[in-house]
Amino acid sequence: MNVLVAAKALNQKAVQQNWHHFCDPTLSFKDSAYNQLLTLWRAKAGDRPMPLRSDITPRDLKDILRNIVIFERVEQNPSRFRWRVIGTSITDILGHNTGKMVDESVPPEFLPRWIECGDMILDGGKPLRFLGRVHLQGREYLHAEHLYVPLANDNDEPSFVMGLCRYTPRTSDSMESWENELASIPGALL
Repeated sequence: MNVLVAAKALNQKAVQQNWHHFCDPTLSFKDSAYNQLLTLWRAKAGDRPMPLRSDITPRDLKDILRNIVIFERVEQNPSRFRWRVIGTSITDILGHNTGKMVDESVPPEFLPRWIECGDMILDGGKPLRFLGRVHLQGREYLHAEHLYVPLANDNDEPSFVMGLCRYTPRTSDSMESWENELASIPGALL
């Protein structure tokens, strides 16, 4: 899979579907926590395409664990995902859904976006940055910036997605920040 082509197609679909959600495969993060996770992911992968889920421990993530989610693709064609880990600061946004299927916790109108993104991360085998607006549980006042990395199961099959998720309240000042974040995504990807 060509991740740049897939990201552009997803971003065009996001505009058409009014998803307020964009993929940035350039990984243009300003917050060092994202780079910390990228460095860890790359180190644990070594010469493999991606690390195993079991390669990354809670101790490895101790500084960011509260902002981590992990979901697993348990079915394909069509894909279904199950929540495996939801960090304590994320449960305010997503709820206490560990162990549940994603389709049980995401509104049906947004489920295709979630599934398409999960598949793109696993099938592309690359870390991806996502910017967007929250559309869950009355949290529409939040902006989101996420880094998602693929993880393999013990058979080296891409099966898990780990995300470092950060949310900031939307204010008039943050609207300018949102526009600046979108401007950071190369035009060829929009």
